[in-house]
Amino acid sequence: MTKAQSLVEAGLSVDVVGSRGSGRSAFMQALATRLEDLDWTIFSVRGVASLKQNPFAAIALAGIAELTPARRFDGVIEDVGRQLTEIVEKSQCVFFLDDWDDLDEASWGVIEYVRRTTGVPIVLSRLQGLRARHTPSGLPASTLEPTYVIDMLPLRFEELDAAICEYIGGVIDSGTSRRIYAKSGGNIGLALALIDVTVREGRLAQVDGQMWTATGELWSSALRGIMEMHLESLESDARDALETIAMLGLADVETVKTLVEWNTLEVLEERSMIAFVQGASRSYVSVVPPLFTSYFRHDPLSARRIRLGENIVAILGSAASSFEFDQSWAGIDLAGETQDALFAGMLRENLRTQHVVAGYEWEKNPTVYTANAYVEVLMQMGPSTTAPIIERVFEKTNSQSGDIPARAEYFLRHAEWLAYNGERVDDALALLSEHAPELASYGRMLDARRITILADLRAVPEGYAVVLEVTDDLPSAVQIALLEAQLRVMVISGRLRDGNRVYDELRRLDPQGKNAYARALQGVSMLAQGDYELGFRDLVNGLEEARGNLDVFAFRVFAAANAYAHLYSGDTQALGELVDVVLSTGELSPLPIGTREITLVSASLLAAARGQVSLTRKYSEMLREAGALELALPGQSASWADTQVEVLDGDFEAAANRLWAAAIALRERGAIFAAQLNMLASIEIQMDDERLVETLRLIETFPDTAVHGEQARYWAASARGDAEAVFASACEIEKYGRLGLALAAYARAAKLAGDDRNAELLEQAQQREHRLRMNNGSRSLNKTRFVGLGGTLSKREKEVARLAVAGLSNQEIAGRLIVSVRTVDSHMYRIMRKLGVSSRDALHDKFDDAQAI
Repeated sequence: MTKAQSLVEAGLSVDVVGSRGSGRSAFMQALATRLEDLDWTIFSVRGVASLKQNPFAAIALAGIAELTPARRFDGVIEDVGRQLTEIVEKSQCVFFLDDWDDLDEASWGVIEYVRRTTGVPIVLSRLQGLRARHTPSGLPASTLEPTYVIDMLPLRFEELDAAICEYIGGVIDSGTSRRIYAKSGGNIGLALALIDVTVREGRLAQVDGQMWTATGELWSSALRGIMEMHLESLESDARDALETIAMLGLADVETVKTLVEWNTLEVLEERSMIAFVQGASRSYVSVVPPLFTSYFRHDPLSARRIRLGENIVAILGSAASSFEFDQSWAGIDLAGETQDALFAGMLRENLRTQHVVAGYEWEKNPTVYTANAYVEVLMQMGPSTTAPIIERVFEKTNSQSGDIPARAEYFLRHAEWLAYNGERVDDALALLSEHAPELASYGRMLDARRITILADLRAVPEGYAVVLEVTDDLPSAVQIALLEAQLRVMVISGRLRDGNRVYDELRRLDPQGKNAYARALQGVSMLAQGDYELGFRDLVNGLEEARGNLDVFAFRVFAAANAYAHLYSGDTQALGELVDVVLSTGELSPLPIGTREITLVSASLLAAARGQVSLTRKYSEMLREAGALELALPGQSASWADTQVEVLDGDFEAAANRLWAAAIALRERGAIFAAQLNMLASIEIQMDDERLVETLRLIETFPDTAVHGEQARYWAASARGDAEAVFASACEIEKYGRLGLALAAYARAAKLAGDDRNAELLEQAQQREHRLRMNNGSRSLNKTRFVGLGGTLSKREKEVARLAVAGLSNQEIAGRLIVSVRTVDSHMYRIMRKLGVSSRDALHDKFDDAQAI
């Protein structure tokens, strides 16, 4: 701004150049205000596309010259030129021409003449990339007046964040700000349009009247008009090219040139619609800003997308023909063209396109660069089909064919594949130890991966802090890898507050939150620490970002974390919808780490909660068949699915013992977070005083998991029949966001208060439970959790149980149902065995009303 002001004051002209929405008009308005404060006279003229063919339309509308009617055209030119010359000679003035590209030729010609004859400066705004020219319609000129160019470049993250906060009139949370920056690419116009739409639609709102936070995907059909305005000047071949590049993602220039004519790429670059990025050995091209990609991916017209996809496959080869998505992994088929079904289809389509492109590039040039990209895609497709291809890539690629960072990434991917797919942990550790010394400082990344593999699959290694120490002299990529490993080990170890410090440092190095695994891990950690709103909000945002970007890696990472969050809150409806989508995306891969395990465990828990016995067994078997690992974070163990099968069979003792044994094994490995959760689940299935004491001891030793501590206190209070303590724990559990467990706790408090004839506490507990139910509307909250799963009962058993809960004796039930008392006795025996209870009072505790079964 200061530079432009000084140029005008020196009598020089300025071109303000930028893409649509880059802030050219706002910049000119602010500059005009500055000059007016210095007593300059501003003559503002705006180009209007619809009037471009009308001579002097812009000058006439600006009111700076009078047009005499019924005059010959050449006389009008002389008259207007004389009027403008006279007014600029009388004062210190400057012409401001906004949207110069849409200015009519006559207006521009006269103003340009006046500039040459009087020296009056001109400030004009024009679109970037329309090539050097001297008239709005592109007419050639024999002379060129000197002018200075001010490029309206995309804003940096910090600049955009400040502008957004000023525009919205408040503080916006960093996660939302990162998402807006990522979508808009720093284009201020697009960012503000995004804000206007999301505020209007209620997806960007102030939390507790303070910080602005976005929920859900940052895309709306209301943005289509704005995006189409950006695309309207493109010829059909250029538009096809732009969408093709959007489908490819970040692709090698040579590959893109195979699909798109070079002159078309030049046009798109001139319009600032694509950007070239120089890698270590290759150049890449991508669409900018990323909101274009969202626009194309949400285009309801699929014919063009199908045509372009087929064109990619036809030109680059038949790599895709070797891969088919395994639909047998879909637990529940999605019928019809629902939003989730469309998303799952687009994700598979996008993965297929990436597969074709990455395979083409590796086959053409099998270096570590192309191998890294190819293996990244293959690892998301499921090992049953791609395992031989991945093995071939690692076998045929020269591991020395790249710079040090690329080689480090290659060895990391190879080690992950060995450890998490083939369970060749020793081979993975040996590979990392062998190659770390040859990679200089990047060898520290391999050291970090060795620590996390051990923590995941063996035990948290002693002295890991020394190995993972971060120093400022290390490259940022190495620092990020070391910090992520620190965070992972600390969360595994139950040192969540130390993990907060590490994550803050990670955010400093990665302000846009590109590291999906670290973000998801921290979100889960915040849930356990008791900050449900913050943790859940960031997990939902991460999931929606991944959906919008069709990023299968990030989607599966955040889907797994959100599944954990839904299990945490007891929201079976949301869990069911999420699991359906994830399973519809194709066969799950062992990578990202643990996402396959927690997805299938969640599916088994959901099926058990719905009483779907055969489906619960199916998911348990799928975990075994897929070679699921016993990993170190919560929910990443097949024992949880096996437990559901035992619960449905009525063998509660075996289920509790299985989880307890898994908990002890996890504790011995140093996986404290998961060990605590397993212990609590074991006690929930079958109370045991000794195990409760041991659980409380472990939680007291590692107290960062505040929610676990409150849950343990609830079980202890419930076991001793302390109504007051149960109610207090219920209130805390609700505050922590464990809504399903809170419902059960309020019901338990009410039952105990009734037994104690504590009318005041009984009323409080019932009111709290009722309010919690009403606040959650139609959401299905899992209150009965591991036991009391009414779906396991037959229709007749449900009838008998419902009458028993209502207080009828066996004889009364027999009379009501017109059966023998002996038949009712048999039904009651099976009901109590299936539900893990031994008395009518215990049965009533499981189901506080007939609706529970």
